[in-house]
Amino acid sequence: MENFVWDPAQYAHFAGHRARPFVDLTNAIQLEAPQKVFDMGCGPGNMTVTLAQRWPEAEITGYDASAEMIEDAQHMVANRDDDAWANVSFAQQEAGTWMPPADTDVIVSNAMFQWLPNHIDIISGWLESLKPGAWFAMQVPGNSVARSHQYIGELAAEEKFSVAKDAAYTGESVHSVEEYTRMLLEHSFRPNVWETTYHQVLTGPDPVFDWVKGAALRPVLQKLAEHDATHVTTLHDAFVLRYKAEMLAAYPPYTGPDGQEVTVYPFRRIFVVGHKELDYFI
Repeated sequence: MENFVWDPAQYAHFAGHRARPFVDLTNAIQLEAPQKVFDMGCGPGNMTVTLAQRWPEAEITGYDASAEMIEDAQHMVANRDDDAWANVSFAQQEAGTWMPPADTDVIVSNAMFQWLPNHIDIISGWLESLKPGAWFAMQVPGNSVARSHQYIGELAAEEKFSVAKDAAYTGESVHSVEEYTRMLLEHSFRPNVWETTYHQVLTGPDPVFDWVKGAALRPVLQKLAEHDATHVTTLHDAFVLRYKAEMLAAYPPYTGPDGQEVTVYPFRRIFVVGHKELDYFI
């Protein structure tokens, strides 16, 4: 998928919900005192800095391909009024052109690899190079079969919105838990692979749209906005209206006892954690 511009503020709008998978992922890493830790696809860095609390003696580096995300992360650290995050730094880096240093202890990646169709090859290269004792932990959305994601492709496939067809996220790059498990085993990692569906309670008039536009829907919306900027059309607004209507039908709000409307949005995620043990065999 071609590059697109991330909006750190929109991505962070559901920071609490997005934080839960990161916490569940990193809690599976059973390492007391690593020295060198990398967070690949760190976004605005709000979760990367939590690793500084767990591993205060480690050198922690957050990488992201988005200049906007890294700028936000660096600004956050620079404006901290104490040295609690002194061991954390951020830099722009494409995952596909990076290799871990020989002394790497931990690589964490939270909701990044779904954007890279060849990520099995990328990860395999990392796993092969990591030293015995190192840990690898990633999480990717597994929600491509959900209506919130399927409808993106359906709408973009319509002739009216076809300029955005190639930008539609399909989830085809995400593999099965069995494939990720085999990947770890092939590189002498003890696997801990599982899937979880979070039933997220969202509020607001269009909560599912607000969630999805921060990630899976963003490339399509950007493509439509670029088209509208050079044509006398309103493809972007027409797409959004159709999408919002479908999401309200697929995920109808529920009125609780207090009278507040909430929407339950199930979101499946796949977790892949491994510890390199050269003498480990199944």
